[in-house]
Amino acid sequence: MIKKHFSSLLVTAAICVTVGVQSVSAEDLGITAFYGDKLLDRVVVMDVDKMTLKTEIYTQGIDPYPVDQAGVLDKVYAITRGSNSIDVIDANTLEPMGLIELPHFPRSSEAYNETLGLQLVTGVDKPMATLIDVNTDTVVASVGLNQVFSVGDYGGSNATGHPFWFNENQFALIDRPNRTIHLYAVGKGKGKGKGRIHTRLLDSVPTPTAVHHFIKMTSGNAFYALSEGSPSEGIAPSILKYVLKRGKLNFVAEVALSDENIYEMGSHHADMHPDGIHMYIGSAEGNVYVLNTKTMKIITTIPAGLGAGHTTFVPERNIAVVTNHKDTFVSIVDIVNHKLIKNVTVSGPSINGQILQSHSTFIHPEMNLFYAFATDNGIFYELDLETLEVSRTVETGGTPLQGVFMCQGDGCQNLM
Repeated sequence: MIKKHFSSLLVTAAICVTVGVQSVSAEDLGITAFYGDKLLDRVVVMDVDKMTLKTEIYTQGIDPYPVDQAGVLDKVYAITRGSNSIDVIDANTLEPMGLIELPHFPRSSEAYNETLGLQLVTGVDKPMATLIDVNTDTVVASVGLNQVFSVGDYGGSNATGHPFWFNENQFALIDRPNRTIHLYAVGKGKGKGKGRIHTRLLDSVPTPTAVHHFIKMTSGNAFYALSEGSPSEGIAPSILKYVLKRGKLNFVAEVALSDENIYEMGSHHADMHPDGIHMYIGSAEGNVYVLNTKTMKIITTIPAGLGAGHTTFVPERNIAVVTNHKDTFVSIVDIVNHKLIKNVTVSGPSINGQILQSHSTFIHPEMNLFYAFATDNGIFYELDLETLEVSRTVETGGTPLQGVFMCQGDGCQNLM
């Protein structure tokens, strides 16, 4: 079984957000957030229930950006994008557990294969990916090109997109500088090599521009990839549809977000609507494009803020929160009619030259509170989903960017 990770609603195996948990009070849960802060080379640990800074853990590696849970275990990986290593931290004691050395700088590692016990981490400086055994924190295989490339498309200089498992034995390596998606097979050896991990390149397909990530349908073998666009070349962002069959990634269709303002566009993230049909795709110029994945047509555009990125859906309330990375407010959207409800200010102007809003967000299990960081201002905030206003804030300093939320308190058993 592949553990599912939702890009804008980070839920660990210990905290399953489901209907029927309203009887659990926030004080009982012990929800902890771990965020990377590359400005101060630390991991910021937040007590979400109490809205306090629990502690800060300084990393051995440079530029911690995302923090990911290590499989389903009580430890996290601090992804230090400026080093050939990952810091391992005990999520209970909050003590460092050592480093995992890599042949490349790491980008992110949120993709976990529960069947094989392997975490997939992709590269920043090289179009490479590495498989890590989470039980031993050891590298078991690496694939890709051991060479530094430059990237000219929207989305920055990262050499790869986010890691992704298609199924229990096939994964993607998104090669951004070469505008290519590589499909790899992985398995354990037999006989004398029993237990050893083997990888094999199955297929490579070209993409219009660099790809950021994959989006999986709830069923079937259709997959969608976000092509980020290239403003300098006048190429709009687009959604690419593929079907995986017999070790081949077969291209089906492409939908460009727009044929206007393409020199201002650039897309960071696409998220699947709870109805399993529509997809919300944010773009740098400040719009969210709504795609019907059955007809493969853009049906409407929702105005948001500059750097519109992740969409966090709250289906119990028929709303969504759009993170605007380059603006001071989040946008609240009616997900039934695909309409803007209001904008809520969560950040002041830039003071550190980083994105204004974090990549990671979280919805409380009672579906009444939204949490995220105003990254550049170093402010952790709580947004009341009933009043649609900020209810509590905590100043932490630095620029916490991306992380994971974990439930470790006595009330966690009520969420299983």
